[in-house]
Amino acid sequence: MSGPAPQPSVSVVVPTKDGARYLPELLAALARQAPAHEVLVVDSGSRDGTVGIARAAGARVVEIPPASFGHGRTRNLAAETATGEILCFLTQDATPVEGWLEAVLQAFAADERIGAVYGPHLPRPDTSPMVARELQEFFAGFSPTGGLTVQGPRDPPFLSNVNAAYRRACWQAVRFRDVAYAEDQAFGADLLAAGWHKAYAPDAGVLHAHDYGPVGFARRWFDEYRGLRTATGWVEPFRPKAALGATLRLTRRDLAWMREHGYGRAARWRWGIRAVVHHASRRVFAPLGSRAARLPAPVRRVLSLERRGDGR
Repeated sequence: MSGPAPQPSVSVVVPTKDGARYLPELLAALARQAPAHEVLVVDSGSRDGTVGIARAAGARVVEIPPASFGHGRTRNLAAETATGEILCFLTQDATPVEGWLEAVLQAFAADERIGAVYGPHLPRPDTSPMVARELQEFFAGFSPTGGLTVQGPRDPPFLSNVNAAYRRACWQAVRFRDVAYAEDQAFGADLLAAGWHKAYAPDAGVLHAHDYGPVGFARRWFDEYRGLRTATGWVEPFRPKAALGATLRLTRRDLAWMREHGYGRAARWRWGIRAVVHHASRRVFAPLGSRAARLPAPVRRVLSLERRGDGR
């Protein structure tokens, strides 16, 4: 009588650039995950002690010149360098919760056609309320029953390398595109087109939330949606009347969320104003990002969080 199938080997890859703020917490959380796994840090020119932190924690470190970094290109390099059959990618500010790796491996074991697994981004305690609500609602939508959800060719191509894992055979067949942004979304589309499936594992969560000021969010949305245009062809529509309605509707949901979570009246007023700006800004800068190629390079550079003037 045969025993259980052996667990695949695992490599956890963390690209870094000045990641000292959260990296110690991340690496400590990885050390508590079972089963045993390789940790590979690919650093592109940190000056804040990131490399020393990674090595002190026992991670294998590969250093590359800053100019050679590319979201897809560097992750391909990391996958080539890593040894695991399962390649888990985290960003330097994504801290895995207890049981994260176990949930990832259980998802892969559910179906050999699953080429990628992703999990939720969970808000940190200091995350702004509109971002916290957005994260909770967005990821809950992938799993109406609260369990593992396997997604095929008719499902959205969403993937996020903040917290995603790949079967090596799938990565070898698809590989990340060498794009300036949204390499994970492109991989999701390419994976499904190649006949693989992907899975959402709600128990494979990480603490992570992009939380910028109003200007930072506007610039991030510009970059994010021009990346989506390149990776998936998505063009965000701009309809002023619908944008106004969405802004008001989402702000009301933010206020309701804050009441449910015990925010006082003064805090709700303060955050409510921020929420209006937050949602209205997205309705303007996401469509602009989708149409970035039409804008002059100096304008693109000003609008970009990464100060990119190229047309991609």
